[in-house]
Amino acid sequence: MNDSTIAFRAKEQLGKFLGKVFTHFSRPKQKFMADMLYGMQASGDTQLSSIMRAINDDPGMRHAVEKRLSRNLADEGLCAAVSKAVLSEGARHVKDDTLVLVDPTEIKKEYGYRMEYISRVRDASRSSKEDSPVLVNGYHGCMAVACQPGKRKTIPLALELWSPRAPGHTSENDEVLRIIAMVMAATGGKGIIVYDRGGDRPAFYSAFVENGWDFIVRLKARSVLSWKGLHEIHELARQCTMRHRHHVTFDSHGRECNVQISFGAMPVRLPMHPEKELHMVVANGFGDAPMMLLTSLPVNGSFESMWRVVEGYLSRWRIEETIRFVKQSYGFENIRVLSYAAIRNMASIVLATTYFATTWLGRHVKREVLAEHLKALSQRLGDEPQFASYAIAAGIKRAFTRFGKWCRRIIDPEPDPAAEETMPYLPGFGELFAPDTC
Repeated sequence: MNDSTIAFRAKEQLGKFLGKVFTHFSRPKQKFMADMLYGMQASGDTQLSSIMRAINDDPGMRHAVEKRLSRNLADEGLCAAVSKAVLSEGARHVKDDTLVLVDPTEIKKEYGYRMEYISRVRDASRSSKEDSPVLVNGYHGCMAVACQPGKRKTIPLALELWSPRAPGHTSENDEVLRIIAMVMAATGGKGIIVYDRGGDRPAFYSAFVENGWDFIVRLKARSVLSWKGLHEIHELARQCTMRHRHHVTFDSHGRECNVQISFGAMPVRLPMHPEKELHMVVANGFGDAPMMLLTSLPVNGSFESMWRVVEGYLSRWRIEETIRFVKQSYGFENIRVLSYAAIRNMASIVLATTYFATTWLGRHVKREVLAEHLKALSQRLGDEPQFASYAIAAGIKRAFTRFGKWCRRIIDPEPDPAAEETMPYLPGFGELFAPDTC
């Protein structure tokens, strides 16, 4: 398959993605989404000027094209419509044992003084280096992705931005819980919510328990009911019997680390929900202090039941990789719009762009072959990284910018082809999926 054919097939898949996911959109909105998704993939940026240059090669029309994009981007209802469409498509991949990883994020706009409802956010990169919180201008946000335990591939489900200065804002808890409720409603209650220390809040526990959602949350410091009394979790962790051991390999700042951890569990209850039996899984070996995880999953003392909780929490790093990918590959923090509605709409369009690159292109055999060709087209030096979405995004960018012009084409939805029907017609299938004769 030559480079021009790869570019043509990638554009064709973008048209099919638009025709299926945004089939209920009006034609003008579909065309706007087509231009935004193509332009964002081709430019690797969220600036409207960069997107305009990617979709338009007529110098006399540049101002008109940018004005049209800006006008459509200011639509108040676009954010909810795009987020709902992507979530409905992504929720079909969530099973009962799928992890729903939730993590807060932010975009920094240090010099965006005139942006509407700009607020103060914590610069995590500088705060960790300077050992004190560094506050800059920006917007708060939250992302949710689905992931199978122990797997690297993630499925973007939700990505939203907000400002505490915006009208109608109540609290960060309400914003995050609204996103979690939206995701769980789309999945029909399937999935296991995984949250870091920020999820150790009474409001979150109340929502999880009252709605019957399974969860894994890392504890910070609180008291729980155990052994007929109220005990502090660190005191209980010291008394926990470490029944099992396991070797864990992970990457730390580019260096592979292999540690042996020991873990155990004990039944506990929350004081605000004494009727709900939970379990605290304690793991030693990741640092000086034990790692304590509160979960609603059944834990019966076996290695499998405890390791399921520990592995589920360790998979939480996948969402941080996804957030880093979104910021680096699509310039998520380079947003150059002034209105609050446009900022929120841009976040939803970035979500749709990420879903196309990370999930849509690898869901069926035909798209997997195309994804492999796009990785090769990216011409990355050295070995392919484990988080292959960077290579796919780079391959799409090169295919869209160097081979052929943008010809907007939205393809009406069609049933997904079965693997056995597409295999004989796939260029490169024999080389990529040949049986192993060794």
